[in-house]
Amino acid sequence: MAETVFSLLTDDVILNIFLKLEDDPRHWARLACVCNKFSSLIRNFCWKNKCSHNMPSLVSDLLSDSSSAPPGGWASLHKLAICCPGLLHAGVLLESSDFGLELELGPDENHQRKRKVCRSLTSHLACGNWNLSREQGNKLLARQFRDDCLYICDWPGCVHVEEKRNYMLFRGIFKNFKRSRVWRTINDGNRKKIDLNCAFCLCKETWDLHSAFCLRRIFGYHDDGEPVVRAYVCENGHVSGAWTDLPLFT
Repeated sequence: MAETVFSLLTDDVILNIFLKLEDDPRHWARLACVCNKFSSLIRNFCWKNKCSHNMPSLVSDLLSDSSSAPPGGWASLHKLAICCPGLLHAGVLLESSDFGLELELGPDENHQRKRKVCRSLTSHLACGNWNLSREQGNKLLARQFRDDCLYICDWPGCVHVEEKRNYMLFRGIFKNFKRSRVWRTINDGNRKKIDLNCAFCLCKETWDLHSAFCLRRIFGYHDDGEPVVRAYVCENGHVSGAWTDLPLFT
């Protein structure tokens, strides 16, 4: 029915209607699922226009190498700007008790692992400001990676209050990830991917930046061995992670 009626309208008329619904990003997400025409208009114009208007400096930086679209496409960048990755994609629910070291040292046969039971498992509309800044990214990376360009959402991100501790979930994106020093460290060290989907694109596996020693070591661990900060990056340079409720900065 929708395709039959709207097929009589020009794209300009349809886009004019869509732009009146931009206050709630969920409207566009639902419209993109209606038909191919709606999906094409939303992906190729609405999300691109919204990102360029709300994050002009970020978009300009990501496209500075003459790319026509950011890594993963405009849909991924728009989702990254407005959505929290959720506890699952931020790595909080990983079963491995040694938080990535099992990939390097092998499994501990004597340790019985238990999955944490939490709410808000998957990505959802983020609370707080929908903004990404390089300043926040500089606080995350170890000193030797400070020349890499990583944009991260404003502190504290999306706060999830859980039984064990509070988690401040963040999301971000690398500029030119495959040219970054973080990528060279991961690639040259032959770091294994883990079975953790990216929250923002179609990548099915990610790398653990904590076990690759790309995050600042000063953050440390909790008494139970859980790292204060964790982060995961996909092939497209999309980052998901979690801070915990320890004081991080003075």
